[in-house]
Amino acid sequence: MSDKIFRDPLYNYISIDKKRDEWLIRLLDCPEVQRLRRIHQLGVSNMTYPGADHNRLVHTLGVVHLMLQVLRNLENSTASEKIKAARQPLLAAAVLHDVGHGPFSHLFEPILKIDHEVWSKSIVMDETSCVNKILRAEQRYLPQHVADLIDKDNNDHPAWQKALLSSQLDVDRVDYLRRDSLFTGAGYGHFDWFRILTTVQFFGDDADGCDLVWPEKAAMAIEEYIFARYYMYQNVYLHKTTRGFEKLLEAMWNRARKLRSLNVDVALAPVLNDIWGADKPTVDQYLKLEEFTVLAQIQSWTSHSDKPLADLAKRFLNRHGFAMIDPPKSQDELMPDFTQWEQALADVVRKEGYEEAEVYCLPDTLRGKYRQPYFPEKESDEQSVRNAIRVLPQGSKKPVEVTEVLPRLKAVTTKMPDQRKYYVPKEVRQQAQRLASDWKN
Repeated sequence: MSDKIFRDPLYNYISIDKKRDEWLIRLLDCPEVQRLRRIHQLGVSNMTYPGADHNRLVHTLGVVHLMLQVLRNLENSTASEKIKAARQPLLAAAVLHDVGHGPFSHLFEPILKIDHEVWSKSIVMDETSCVNKILRAEQRYLPQHVADLIDKDNNDHPAWQKALLSSQLDVDRVDYLRRDSLFTGAGYGHFDWFRILTTVQFFGDDADGCDLVWPEKAAMAIEEYIFARYYMYQNVYLHKTTRGFEKLLEAMWNRARKLRSLNVDVALAPVLNDIWGADKPTVDQYLKLEEFTVLAQIQSWTSHSDKPLADLAKRFLNRHGFAMIDPPKSQDELMPDFTQWEQALADVVRKEGYEEAEVYCLPDTLRGKYRQPYFPEKESDEQSVRNAIRVLPQGSKKPVEVTEVLPRLKAVTTKMPDQRKYYVPKEVRQQAQRLASDWKN
């Protein structure tokens, strides 16, 4: 057998040709990539959906599988030579686009003030890393090309290359929507992904300057995809229970950081101490930061002398989370001011025995852009594969944004407002809800 076979619950089999892509198998075996086995794909969503224990590595394999499929389809087009030239960097970027993720994926980025894409690029470009050595052994230009594809602000390569991996409709999103739906059991991630990947085509005369579009026959599959995104964000990614544990973890870390700034010993593990103590952590220091390190640290904090820190640690490990509270409606919906409400809510929390109100009264702003499943560029002359999903109507010579073909989609592409929520200990829920219902603006 000339293929390396991976069993996968989503695609059944994922295969990599050993003769053509043996280097890809070695890349997947690198320690920096295997580290992704120890990072949850969905952060702390398993607190809400117990089955959501899948990791970043299995998602990476899925992205590689889909990239192989879409490249196989495009190789049969008139731009086959251009595809063959871009094949290696695109497959490498599929493997390495998430290699810079930290504990609990996106969750720890604001806590540690990191950006996983920046770290992904750093790991790819670090000449001591295994992934860099394998890429350079294949082609000396590969590390830089891959780093460019991962960098959302880099435009040094044809737009279609980056769009396959990161755009409004890409292999990364296609895999995580379906995979997250499967493992959570939510069932919202169903759409005709095969049609989407096998009908995408080039638009333009030259692959270096051309765009990616879909034929009109793929419009319904794209509609399914957009609604799948909408349902998954509403019901999984922004679930109130998950958000509560995210805010709890953030509050715990901020508490430890505050204590440390006051010269209180928070018994940091050496790995975490190195990260917090460094102005600019090295790649080696960062790669040692894994979920088991964080969980061991939280476990040690359950017996810390600081009561709030110990309490938050126990709540997290024992799944004794916070309750979500809606603030009272504001008369000014465009620019609501919750200052007085927040002060009153903090007073309620203190009255119930939680003196450190900033630890137990946690505001949460849900940005509208994260609640909107698809946000295309509105000006037609500025639309491209970077900022819109475009369809080529039958008989037309010019692609149009998909909502022009399916106007009903405009209902979920309208800009959504930000939402303000609050999290308090469950023991305070009734008092906080009573405060909200009795509140007079």
